Amino acid sequence: MKIIAKDIRKKKIDELVKLLDETSVEHFKLKMQLTTGQLPTHNKVKEARKNIALIKTIINEKRLNDGAN
Repeated sequence: MKIIAKDIRKKKIDELVKLLDETSVEHFKLKMQLTTGQLPTHNKVKEARKNIALIKTIINEKRLNDGAN
């Protein structure tokens, strides 16, 4: 599932942390499926990794903005 930055920026930090946990678990499961040969391509693993990076980036941006205000 591709995550859009515009939609994520509207969420609060608590919701983002929960989403990060869910995406991390999904990434782990996809890596295990890829390792055992159940996942035919690695595209979903790559997408999940990018989603995690996006969520972490937005969490950091929000924390910096909250600290500056």
